[in-house]
This record gives sequence, structure tokens and C-alpha cells, in this order.
Amino acid sequence: MKRSFSVRPPWPVSFLLALSIIALAVPLLALLAMEAARLTASERERLVGEAASSAARIAADLDQTLNSYMAILESLATTPALAEDNFETVYHQAVAALKSRRLFAFLRDPSGQQRFNTRLPYGAPLPNAKGTDEPVFEDGRPHVSDIVIGQVAKKPVMAVSVPVMRNEEIRYVLSLSLDPVLMKELLDRQKLPPEWRGTITDRKGNVIARTRLHDEFLGKPFKEEALRDKMEGARHGTDLEGRAVIWGSAPSRTSGWLISVSVPADLVEASAREALLSYVLIVAAFTCAGIAGAVGVARVITRPLGLAEKAAKSLGEGRPVDFQPTVVEEANAIGTALVEAARLREEAEQQIMLLMREVNHRSKNMLAVVQAIARQMPSKEPKQFVRQFSDRIVGLAASQDLLIESNWQGVRVADLVRSQLSLFRELIGTRIEISGPLVRLQPPAAQAIGMALHELATNASKYGALSDENGQVHVSWDLVPGAEEREFRLEWREQGGPPVTPPERRGFGHTIMVAMVEKSLDAEVIVEYPQSGLVWKVRAPGRCTYEGPDTAGRAAKRKAGEKV
Repeated sequence: MKRSFSVRPPWPVSFLLALSIIALAVPLLALLAMEAARLTASERERLVGEAASSAARIAADLDQTLNSYMAILESLATTPALAEDNFETVYHQAVAALKSRRLFAFLRDPSGQQRFNTRLPYGAPLPNAKGTDEPVFEDGRPHVSDIVIGQVAKKPVMAVSVPVMRNEEIRYVLSLSLDPVLMKELLDRQKLPPEWRGTITDRKGNVIARTRLHDEFLGKPFKEEALRDKMEGARHGTDLEGRAVIWGSAPSRTSGWLISVSVPADLVEASAREALLSYVLIVAAFTCAGIAGAVGVARVITRPLGLAEKAAKSLGEGRPVDFQPTVVEEANAIGTALVEAARLREEAEQQIMLLMREVNHRSKNMLAVVQAIARQMPSKEPKQFVRQFSDRIVGLAASQDLLIESNWQGVRVADLVRSQLSLFRELIGTRIEISGPLVRLQPPAAQAIGMALHELATNASKYGALSDENGQVHVSWDLVPGAEEREFRLEWREQGGPPVTPPERRGFGHTIMVAMVEKSLDAEVIVEYPQSGLVWKVRAPGRCTYEGPDTAGRAAKRKAGEKV
């Protein structure tokens, strides 16, 4: 019968398994959530770090390019023609060296007057730009200018300048005019992602080159928030196109320019969300697999328990119990125990039926014995009949008690003798001597001998050895080898009491001592009456005991030599 679920215990195993899974899953999901947050932050940091590393890579490439330009200038600055102030020769050498590089050289003296400019034919009038080369004259080192409108080029340009030394003094300043397009090409060579922007700005924050909308923003100032400092790193802000971006920047060590690489903030978040989604999908897949596995395990566990429950119901209803082994060891143990319990129950029921039939049979036998006792007793004097009848029933009851105590598995002769002499228990060991091996009598033999012993004890107390203070009674028994089987022998011997004479007639007591014993044990009973005291002897086949050949091997068997 299917049970309805209740929030109160007891709960089914499937529910407890579900609770176990949830108990394991909650902290695991919390850890997974923390890991997801860490993964999202890690993805953001990865993109920001990639932007910063891209900026550093561009800055390194820019420095290498500018240093190569300085190397060209220093090569031209050391030509013999320039040492001889042969400007025309130097002019033609510079044209030949720079034509393929789209670079232009010009030479200025300390007054700012240009001596030649390869943008114009040699000898053409040239402007004076006094003070332009002050950084070179002050430091005596190469210098890279910010973006300016060239006096000759008439457009935004930058200049790389080196000092021309003579007698340890700066005699001239030799410079290269750089077109911003060259910087644009340098940015393009980095192959940044389409949505990323690379920007080079000079020391004043003006745009020198940009990967997108280069011409539109050339020479314009960069956003203030992107130029708060020129330290390497990443910042949040807005680019020239008005997009929310994350900046990664790095300075040029040679020029002091700033290289910035921006990544749209929504792209960063989208990438983080994509990474998170991939992680969630993987976790969900493993979770579904785990749930499916848990459901399978739950079925594996609950099915054997259901079979065990079915077997238990069959046992309770008294029906045959069948249980097939499963993969769950504990359920198999329960099922096996239930099958064994059913077998034991069936055996117990059979035993009960057998005992009921046995009780019925023995009750009939007992009633027959009582009936026989009653018929054979004299009935002329009712009071005497009642007294004698009661005494014999008491003796029969004593034997019956011993049989019941032994579960009808036989009565030890020693116990039977003591029970029938219970009124004289204080004399046992002094005037009453009992000896013999440990022998168990069959139930019919125990009943007959018990009544006989009761009769003998009664007569001894009235007329025999127990009627005075001097008489003694010796009760002994043994199992002795016979021609075909062992023989059980029992003897009651009285001595030291009043002189004994044979009775003039045989009453019911003689019937109990002789006829009933002979009939019940298939025995020979001898009663002797010497003056020294009565002697009662029984010789019976060993089969009246549990040590006879027909009963050998039973639980009641004992060694014949054991003494009580």
C-alpha cells in the first residue's frame, strides 16, 4: 500500500536520501556561487590585464621605433660632411636614407634657423623657430616633441631630435619630422580586437594616433579622466567616442607619450557573463548528472527495502515468505532473516500442533491411569478410598511434574526417587541411601515407577523401616549388559526396621508395585519379605530408559557410569 507523505516522522528512505542530497548540495552550491563570482571577477581582471599588457606592448614597440629613428639621426650627425658644414651633401645623404621610410630630416642651428629641410628642395627659404630646441640644448640628449603644426609641413607632426656635437658643444640640432600616420600604422600592427581602441597621446594629452577615427581626433585633447596620471594600470572612464570603457595604459619611456588601450565596459561584462554562463552550464550538467545518479541510487536502495517490507507483511499475515537477493547487503540480511523467521514460525506451528496432539494423547492416558486406580481400589469405606486415592494421585502428580520440567524428555531416576520420598527428605543421606548412575526413564516408565515408589514409601512409613527410628532404606539402580540388550535394574531394600511377614492378602498396593510396573515397563517385578525388611526388585529392558538401544543418541543420553 502506498503511503501518503507527511511532514512528521517517520519519513520514507527516498525523502531522507533527498534531504541528504540537499544537505550536501547547499554548501556545495554556496562554494560554486563563490567560485562563479571569483570566475566572473577573474574574467574581468583578465580582460583588463590584457588591455594593460597590450598598452605596454605598444609602448615597447613605440620606444623601439623611436630609438631606431634616433639611431638614423645619430648616424647622419656624425657624417664628415656635416663636420665640414657641407649642408648640401648632408641634405642629399638624408634624402637618400629617408625617402623609403617616409621621413623628413631638418637641421637647425642654436638660433632656431633651419639650414635644410628634406621636405623642400635644397636652398629653398626656410623658417626660423627660435626656442623650439631648448630641451635638447638644456639636457644635451635626444628629445621627442609633442604633436605640433609643422612650419614647413603645415600639418600636425612630431619631431625626434638629436644634438650635433662639436668640441663638446652643441653646434646643431638634427631632427626627423614624423607624420602621425606612422604612429597609426604602428597601432594597426598590434591587431587589437575590433571593439578595442588604441590611442597614443603626447605629454600634453593631445591625440597623436588612434586605431579608429584617427583623422577625426588627431591633435584633440584626450578625456581628462583618462589622463589623471600616466602610471601604468587600468581605470574606468569614457573614451573619445563617449563609450564607457576600461582603460589599460602604459607610458613610452623614450618619448613620455602615453599609450592607452580601452575595452568597452559592456564587452567586459558580456565576457564575464559568458564565462559565468559556461560555468553555470557545466555545473548544471554535473548537478543533473548527480541528481540522476542520486535518484538511481535511491531506487536501488528503496526497491530492496520494499521487497523486505513485502516479506515482513507476508510473515505477519502467515503467508509464505519469498525474498530474492538484491545489491543492498543490509536489505538482504533483513530479507534472509524474515525468510528464516517464516521457516521457524512454520516449524513452531507444526510443533505446537504436534504438542497439542501429544497433550491430548497424554491427557487421555493420564485419565485412563486415574480411572484404573479408581476401579482397582476398595470402595467399601468411602473415607479410606478418598484418602488412599488422594495419596496415589499425589504420587502420580509428582512424576508428572518431573516429566513437564524435563519437557517430556525423560526423568532422571534420582530425581524421581527424591520426589516420591519428599516427605522424608531430611532422612536422605542418613537413613535413606540413594545410589545409581545417571539414567533417564521414558515417561510411561517414570509414571509407573513413581507410583510404585510412592506406595513403597507409604508402606515403609506405616509398617516398615521408616516406621521406627532404626530402620533404613536403600534404593539403587543400574544399567547392566544383557544377552540382547542392556537391562535396567531397580531395587528397594529395607532393613533394621520391625520384623516383616508376608501379607495375608494382596491389595491394590500390590497391584501398583507389581502389575502396573510390569505392564508399563514390560518388566519382571520381584517382592520378597525377609524378616530383615521388604525387598522390591525390578528388571526391565533398557528401552524403558533413554539410554536403551532404541533411544541411543538422544539429547537425554548420559554415560552409564555417572553417579548421582
